[in-house]
Amino acid sequence: MNSADYSHGHDSPKRVVAHEPSLGRNARVGSWEELAKGTFRTAIAQLGEGEYAAAAELVEVAVLEAEELHDIYQRWPEQTTSWIVGCGVDQADLEAELHKLAGLIGERAMNGIDVEWPNFASAVTQAAEACRRKDVNAAAEIDRARRTWQHMHDRAVDRVSGTIAAAVRLTGEDKLGQLWDHLMADWYEVHERRYHLANQSWDRSAHQLMIAIVDGFHAHLSGTGRQGDIILIEEPDRVGFRFAPCGSGGRSVDAEITEGQPRAAPPYGFPVTTRKHDWAWNTVGICSYCVHCCLLNEVMPIDRLGFPTRVIDPPVWAPENSSSTCTWWVYRNIADIPDDVYRRVGRDPARRPLRGT
Repeated sequence: MNSADYSHGHDSPKRVVAHEPSLGRNARVGSWEELAKGTFRTAIAQLGEGEYAAAAELVEVAVLEAEELHDIYQRWPEQTTSWIVGCGVDQADLEAELHKLAGLIGERAMNGIDVEWPNFASAVTQAAEACRRKDVNAAAEIDRARRTWQHMHDRAVDRVSGTIAAAVRLTGEDKLGQLWDHLMADWYEVHERRYHLANQSWDRSAHQLMIAIVDGFHAHLSGTGRQGDIILIEEPDRVGFRFAPCGSGGRSVDAEITEGQPRAAPPYGFPVTTRKHDWAWNTVGICSYCVHCCLLNEVMPIDRLGFPTRVIDPPVWAPENSSSTCTWWVYRNIADIPDDVYRRVGRDPARRPLRGT
């Protein structure tokens, strides 16, 4: 996926999608600069170049990019409510919180993303067909598919974040890290096994991690235009991927993508950290949803591997001066990861592998 130049002509369709072994499925191909652009936007651009087959393939791969979110956004609220009950919370108290949440986000969101998924799949099929028959309305069909996914995605994020909020209110802020450990236990095992230095080189891991970032955040529809665009940052010792804002955790802190109602503010009031915790970068104002990024990318890998796999500058909520931009960094050499990255999550930088390990 590194800056590959695929030649094409009228009899040789432009190659924009190929099998990606690290994902176990098809994914977009191209230079990092190309991959930093949202998938739906890129599909429409292909129409303008007369690449109708490429446009169709791109809009179809958007479904694959979204499938992981489809899975977790259905599972996590259900697993969270079971976890809350397992903590000894009275069922009536839980039901009262969920009733309040339904009043805020609506029954459509509470019904879950599974119910809506066929609508997105159908919209993508129609858009791809319009591309292949060179329909003059193909671009409009692609954007209709994007908007269908955006509304579904945002309702699903509100359901996840709102259920996590209920857990914080019912069990306490201090248990939030434990909840995310529970929800991501399967991810932890896969992450540790794949990225362990005994199993593959860091160069290979870094490449796979960057692929996963662009693939995943296309589906989150990052950016104020909700196109899935990513700002690529090249530095001598690291590569950055900036979401301004992210389309998921960013909903808690950003007014522009929530029609002036960031979910950390009234009437939603989804909790942010009020005290410092290792699992939230020891920073006050981290939204409860974003905590999982700290655990998955920094705390857990340091504990199990000796180094963070991705280093994150998270959005921080402050009612009068929030920062909604989120940046994920992948270091070219894990020996160059600064000591402060370890210390801000309560870990000893002496755990870091030596250069050349």
